[in-house]
Amino acid sequence: MLVVIDTIRTIKRLGKWSANRVIGRRRPLIAVFSLTHYCNFYCPMCPFGDADKGSQLKLVRDKDLTTNQWKYIFDKVSKYCLWSIVEGGEPTSRPDFMDLVSYLYSINMPITLITNCSLLHTIDLLQLKKYIQFVTCSIDSVYEESYCKVRGVSVKIFQKVIENLRLLTEVNIPHYFNSVITKYNTEEFIDQSYFDKAKEMGSNAVSLTFVEDRSDVPYSLLPDKDTMVKVCESVLDYGRKHSSPQIMIPPQYFHQIIEHGRGMYDECGVWKSIFVNGNGTVMVPCWKFDSPENIYNLLEQSVEEIWNAPEWDIAKTCHDCKVLGCIWYSSQPITTFARNYMNGLSRMIGNQKPELKADLI
Repeated sequence: MLVVIDTIRTIKRLGKWSANRVIGRRRPLIAVFSLTHYCNFYCPMCPFGDADKGSQLKLVRDKDLTTNQWKYIFDKVSKYCLWSIVEGGEPTSRPDFMDLVSYLYSINMPITLITNCSLLHTIDLLQLKKYIQFVTCSIDSVYEESYCKVRGVSVKIFQKVIENLRLLTEVNIPHYFNSVITKYNTEEFIDQSYFDKAKEMGSNAVSLTFVEDRSDVPYSLLPDKDTMVKVCESVLDYGRKHSSPQIMIPPQYFHQIIEHGRGMYDECGVWKSIFVNGNGTVMVPCWKFDSPENIYNLLEQSVEEIWNAPEWDIAKTCHDCKVLGCIWYSSQPITTFARNYMNGLSRMIGNQKPELKADLI
């Protein structure tokens, strides 16, 4: 019954979205809920990696939405979007985390959870399995030393993450690895050991993109051009020779970086997702334009009002994001999505037991 409801809901949302596109009206399809300003990690590529956790916790107390406020926003956004992504900060650090994901489930919003996996042992994973479709595990490195360097955490935390990955496998929760490639972890992609170890750790799919350097810090984490090319060539080579773990980012992304040094797209597609900050705000068109005139609040304003804002015109000409995977993907022609979908489907069928293939086909 739930599958039927989800299918009907998806058809209705896509129909409404397509009708809006015909008349030139932009509306979001994917909802990203950043549930909290707090994260227990110190990743230098992320604004939530702030070393001052005391101030971060004060921000949580002062600015994080309450349970009921999030549910109000979930109701608003679910009328437009096909899918929800729950992230943070670290979303599992919220005491009401399970309450929030169960509510999204109750309003028929499919859920992907993005987590650093360090707190999964504190959650009822059997219950979580009922609510979510996937867990995206932020695993930038499969090696202790480089993982701790990239994430700014202790060996003890790394070991806990590995234990929690085993729990996901034991409970049979679908999950895959996501890595941000920085100058600290390139070697494991060049020698392809990341993929083999990811498979050993229970992940049959991997998503990976290069770090997009932050404009608010004085350092760069992006590898040099020659190293980026080596990474791209190795990733493409692995994808040609292996079906598992599946590489979820289309080959075009890596080909474009080899050829152009960046991802290529005509117009930024950031408007296809609604990104809700931990305080209920939406920055239009994105976080790079963090100024009062570009900030709207979903507690007070409607999705229609926000998506009709004039600031979205910035996205027509902005090409600031050079290698950020989510922006690249959302900005691609529909043919790119179709090819990647068909490739993924063919691999899924190929990996099934022979007696199941006929049913899938």
